Amino acid sequence: MTEAQTEALAEIHQRLAACTQAGDARKAEAYAACFAREGILELVNETIAGRTAILAWMKAPSVIPPSADGAAGFISHHLTTCHVDFTGPDSATVRTYWLVTSATGLDHNGYYIDKLVREEGEWLIAHRRPRTLWINAQSVLHAGN
Repeated sequence: MTEAQTEALAEIHQRLAACTQAGDARKAEAYAACFAREGILELVNETIAGRTAILAWMKAPSVIPPSADGAAGFISHHLTTCHVDFTGPDSATVRTYWLVTSATGLDHNGYYIDKLVREEGEWLIAHRRPRTLWINAQSVLHAGN
């Protein structure tokens, strides 16, 4: 690994952590800023294209419904194994596994497939495709159902 790749790896890890923490805290501006101007968030049932659209999506009510009993809730993503493959001096593909905890404990898990690019001197997410592997029967994803 070159010195430039070592620096880029640290920057990419910081970007992924910033995106995760902003998403959990519903900090829409900080979350959207992790994406390239034309970045894409490809969800299972919806694709959101462009930083402006990602910002609007994050500002909308959460896709995780509030608890049926009105109890305060939280979700906390924990990034685990992360493999970065540099595809060029200003591009990389990344696969990162994650676990989500909530008041129920381990809530759900999965992975991100990300493509990052260096845009205006920063590593930003050009394309993110999250995939869920497992959901606890008591998950916040089922709240209100």
